[in-house]
Amino acid sequence: MISDTKPFKKIGIIGGGISGLTAAFLLKKKGFNVTLFEKSGRVGGNIQTVEVDGFRIEYAPNSLLKSPRLVDLIKALNLESEVLKADANNKKRYVLQNGKLKALPMTLAKMATGDYFSMKAKMRLLKEPFVRSKSPENESVAEFFERRLGREIVERAADPFIAGIYAGNPANLSVRAAFPRLYELEKEYGSLLAGSLLSKSEKAPKDFPRTFSFKRGVQTLTERLAEKLGNSVKTNAQVKRIEKHAGGKWLVATDSGEEIFDALVISAPAETAAKLIENLDSNLSARLRQIYYPPVAMVFFCVKKEFLAQNLDGFGFLIPSAERRQILGTIWNSAVFAGRAPEGYHLLTTFVGGARNAATFEKSDAELYEIVFDELKSILGLRVKPDLMHIKRWRKAIPQYLLGYERIERGIEEFERVNRGIHFCSNFYKGISVGDCVKNAYRTAEKISRE
Repeated sequence: MISDTKPFKKIGIIGGGISGLTAAFLLKKKGFNVTLFEKSGRVGGNIQTVEVDGFRIEYAPNSLLKSPRLVDLIKALNLESEVLKADANNKKRYVLQNGKLKALPMTLAKMATGDYFSMKAKMRLLKEPFVRSKSPENESVAEFFERRLGREIVERAADPFIAGIYAGNPANLSVRAAFPRLYELEKEYGSLLAGSLLSKSEKAPKDFPRTFSFKRGVQTLTERLAEKLGNSVKTNAQVKRIEKHAGGKWLVATDSGEEIFDALVISAPAETAAKLIENLDSNLSARLRQIYYPPVAMVFFCVKKEFLAQNLDGFGFLIPSAERRQILGTIWNSAVFAGRAPEGYHLLTTFVGGARNAATFEKSDAELYEIVFDELKSILGLRVKPDLMHIKRWRKAIPQYLLGYERIERGIEEFERVNRGIHFCSNFYKGISVGDCVKNAYRTAEKISRE
């Protein structure tokens, strides 16, 4: 506990996803009186692990990447013994190229010596440290990578990976908002390669696995947070409105009544946040309502290994838009982590929709199953229909940091300055990954501690 903490201070957290849970846990640990409001009957947000006929299925992230604050959180929750390292033998990331899977080179040496990129692209890649231009205002991710690395890198690497991370289009995403570290590396060092070698950003412990999950799935993390919070969590508690109250405090109204808090953390999706602040800042509210969340369907196939022609020796594959396929890519869950499928079976998760193919999301379950089967038959040599098919739809999946997103970020900063005591901590602000959300929860807890 830090010395300036006021244990009697009441903090309200609106939203029980990873951001809200982490902020609540950290603040409670510091001695604050915390109440977390979650409108649904469960906490965890999109993070959800389910068991279906012996298969362990993830409804959101299949794996996590280590980062300093995420490792700190896992240690604070005493979850080290539950961490499950990704299979070291299955490190490959495949990309579909002219209908065939090719392993994406993951190091500069492999990029320069392998056959994934053309000789022209390799030469262009080696020139990156000598590119002297800097990112102009409102530059897209595609424009940034093309300017620094060339068009082929965009088409064969950036495009499919943006589909995998954001389910988005690199031509529409703001590089400054979506990939701020890359933007800052260029700004400070004039080169992505030089910046990656010379920058001294905080590193996570070397003995912690780079890619990991938990033995019982990613939901282990949110379950432990909820367990630690105990009665501080209120489910089925939708916040109807927030209002300024006397003495710089804030009123929170739910169906159960009204409560007064010293500070609030808004960890809800953008549309909910927009409704809550409409009476405080109609302009920012309108901007938050415009944040685009593309629809994504996750189609799970549970197949016998003998019915797959492809050897699953990697994380899965992604598909560039130039391939004109109806799916975004497929994760090979059981090849990456043990315990995801019974002996003799593979669990595959295929993503359909996103900003690229939003209309496909509207097809029926039967139609999506047929689409995925046809694609995996072509790409992986899947010979028969799976023993088990399952689907999870996210009508609003991942917030898109589109061109001009900096105006939203500046609007939030100004809102927090004017409305002292309210803090935004959600995946539409400063990063969409679990690691980003946890990092921002740490930042938010520290800001509240200093107020």
